[in-house]
Amino acid sequence: MGRFVKSAALFVVFASAAACGPGEARAPNPTRPLDERRAIEVIRKAISLEGEKPAAGRDVTLVGTGKTLRVDVGVEGHEYGVAYITAEDASKLGDAIPPKNNPDEKLRLARVGETGEVRIVLLYQDNYRYDDLIGEGHEQTTITAERVLSRDVQDFITHAKTRKLK
Repeated sequence: MGRFVKSAALFVVFASAAACGPGEARAPNPTRPLDERRAIEVIRKAISLEGEKPAAGRDVTLVGTGKTLRVDVGVEGHEYGVAYITAEDASKLGDAIPPKNNPDEKLRLARVGETGEVRIVLLYQDNYRYDDLIGEGHEQTTITAERVLSRDVQDFITHAKTRKLK
């Protein structure tokens, strides 16, 4: 009988331990990209933080393809600028622009103008996502997405100044 009691006790201990295991894995919260209008505001502010004045957007011609790219925010006194590439923009431009970079990769630049001397940084909307407080836990905030966008713009402006881009 002692053996039966020990076996039953061990069974209860193991069954209890198994019941205390981790919960079910949950799916990540659904995310959405920063709205283009808000992104342009963040881009303009980031340019100002770098001591430059943001300029109005303009259309430019991509080198080698003849396709038109919309520069959402320019930099006063310079030809370089920032294009916030939405999914629709990427679809329309196709192979005329480089594919979206991953968050840990270098930013993509496009050459524009007749000689290709002008550089436009391509900031892909899909890289700036947030979860909008949907689901059980808040994982990616709007503030975080905006900070990443601002950092990328500031990095480009620093690069442009260092390289003395037009």
